Amino acid sequence: METLQATTRDMNIKAKKLRREGFVTGSICGRELEHSVLIQFKQNEAQKQLAHTAIGGRITVDVDGTSYSTIIKDISRDPLSQKFIDISFQQLVAGEKIKNTAEIIFRNEEHAQGYVTSNLSEITYRALPKDLVEKIELDVSAYPIGTNIKVADLDIAKNPAIEVLTPLEESVLHVSEHAHGGIEEEETEDADATTDAAPSES
Repeated sequence: METLQATTRDMNIKAKKLRREGFVTGSICGRELEHSVLIQFKQNEAQKQLAHTAIGGRITVDVDGTSYSTIIKDISRDPLSQKFIDISFQQLVAGEKIKNTAEIIFRNEEHAQGYVTSNLSEITYRALPKDLVEKIELDVSAYPIGTNIKVADLDIAKNPAIEVLTPLEESVLHVSEHAHGGIEEEETEDADATTDAAPSES
């Protein structure tokens, strides 16, 4: 698990000033904490440690020498630069189930055997810290035309230790045939309509 180095936030300094100085603000909340831990950490540190971690991902946050096992609950980014602005973490407690999301990732889409559609980008579930799932990866190239994968078909839904909250009948992936001749047929129909509408010669 990655470790993010942070310090307790200096509340005498406004968040905007901290960000101008290259810091990201954040907080850690949890049932076992008396109050949220407000933190700050370097932008380059966040970019390095969180480059491949999305919302729902696990990460250890070290605050002034105290380590917190957490998941990422929310990420705010600058819409233009995509730099981190603020990140919220939730402390994990052994033996306590937590609501989380698992990101759905499609691999090898460029080699798909047909046209791929999906209704979901993530699965919501509840589980103990030891059973958390960060990503669900599907190799799109392996599925023939006609394949329809639902939430119920995923391993996460078959794991008795995990309570899936996303409806089990939701479609995760469907592979259909590529459309053929649609544009040509429309053009032909338009041409026929134009011919029919043209005035006859006298």
